[in-house]
Amino acid sequence: MGNFLRFGEQDAVILTNMFYGLLAGILISLGYCISQKRKSYSQSVVATILLLPIVVAVVIPLIATDLKKALSLAGIFALVRFRSVPGEAKDIFYIFFTLTVGVAIALGYYIIGFSLLIIVTVFYIIMCCGIKFSEDQILRITIPEDMNYNGVFDDVFKKYLTKSELTDVKTSNMGTLFTISYSIHLKDESKVKEMIDELRTRNGNLTVVVQMDPQMFMKL
Repeated sequence: MGNFLRFGEQDAVILTNMFYGLLAGILISLGYCISQKRKSYSQSVVATILLLPIVVAVVIPLIATDLKKALSLAGIFALVRFRSVPGEAKDIFYIFFTLTVGVAIALGYYIIGFSLLIIVTVFYIIMCCGIKFSEDQILRITIPEDMNYNGVFDDVFKKYLTKSELTDVKTSNMGTLFTISYSIHLKDESKVKEMIDELRTRNGNLTVVVQMDPQMFMKL
């Protein structure tokens, strides 16, 4: 019983790793939130980023001498990755980045781990806040098969959009309907509903979809 409760060298290493893992998780999650600026972000991603380094920093030292357990852990990480809900590329990158920092801490490479953390986080924040990326959206309009879509929406596009480029035309509903897709850039995102209402008066009140973000749709 005394040996079981004895505080050993490995215990001290694991507790140290837990502290550094918590610190790394806090810094990475703060960097992630800052990089989003005014955009919404997933609370589950933030929680994962915050806690993952701590878990990795504890688990790896416990299985470092057992190859079978190490391979099992790799399988668990793969299972979690592929069973998770698909997210944006930056969220997947941040999970992998966090995992890498956690592994570095778990192996005792504290300077390398925190150097990677600082360099990647600072660069990512600068890239997201200092570089203006394209903010084009996708507009999909369903029309009857007998409707000529060429020019029919031009006045609406001119009113609400700075850009409208036809990208795709396909049939649907056994050929009785067409779905036409445009790459667009809105003048004012607060006017999306007004634009959709006007488009619906032209397409016979059929479906209009504005894809604002890979995971967020407005459908009326």
